[in-house]
Amino acid sequence: MSSSLLEPEFLRRLARLRLAVRRRFAGATSGARRSKNRGSSAEFAEHRPYFPGDDVRRIDWNAYARLEELVLRLFVAEEDLSLYLLVDTSASMGLGTPRKIDVAKRLAAGLGYVGLSGSERVAVMPFAARLSRPLPASRGRKRVGPLLRFLDELEPSGDTDLARGVDEFLARSPRPGLVVVLSDFLDPRGFTRPLDRLIADKHEPVLFHVLDREELDPTPGGDLELIDSETGRKVEVSLDARAVRAYRQRLAAFLVELESYAKKRGLFYGRVGERAFEDVLVEYLARAV
Repeated sequence: MSSSLLEPEFLRRLARLRLAVRRRFAGATSGARRSKNRGSSAEFAEHRPYFPGDDVRRIDWNAYARLEELVLRLFVAEEDLSLYLLVDTSASMGLGTPRKIDVAKRLAAGLGYVGLSGSERVAVMPFAARLSRPLPASRGRKRVGPLLRFLDELEPSGDTDLARGVDEFLARSPRPGLVVVLSDFLDPRGFTRPLDRLIADKHEPVLFHVLDREELDPTPGGDLELIDSETGRKVEVSLDARAVRAYRQRLAAFLVELESYAKKRGLFYGRVGERAFEDVLVEYLARAV
């Protein structure tokens, strides 16, 4: 499993962590995750009264002999989780040092490694102007290598259209699960509608906001010609102290809007750029410990 996306020291930090889940997802097969739902695994959980129509095979006759009351044995269900990694591959993700897309790929590699190590189903869905060729869902440690090779090959190009990417993702009728969006969220159409659609379809979005340090704290630099990396549109600006101050105010409003959206809906929001991606990822994963 040789890849620059997952270094040995980072893997050691991930070894005892697992995916943090807020919602309940009904697994289609027996998995390795303890569910809050009740199923038919071997571990006993509790009793409940018998009601007409219940499966009589679940009646605890030993309890009936003691209590003279019909009760059913309930067991802890085990469920597998579907993890969908929506990786923004638009042209704006090619900016930064290191490039934002490389940071996003390392985040996706870490999440995918933890998911596959925990017997979860993991899929990768690259998107820009639309959803690109995905890596289909698979499970098991043996799939870590193909996951890393797939991520290694992703390169940035095209416009950002999160709404179209989400629409095309949902058109595939995926089973409910964790949908991790790794993006700079620099989409002029906004993020609210596509994320609301994911929630309405019973998915749990997880937001990793990937920005470059220069985007977060630009340095005044005189007269410049700025070129939009996605549209090619050119704008001449004087990047003096006043312009930088106005930029920072608009950026702060954008960051507050996205973070507030996540907080109101109980979603995880992690901003990468002002903090190392490893620390943000471990912060998310540690919520499940």
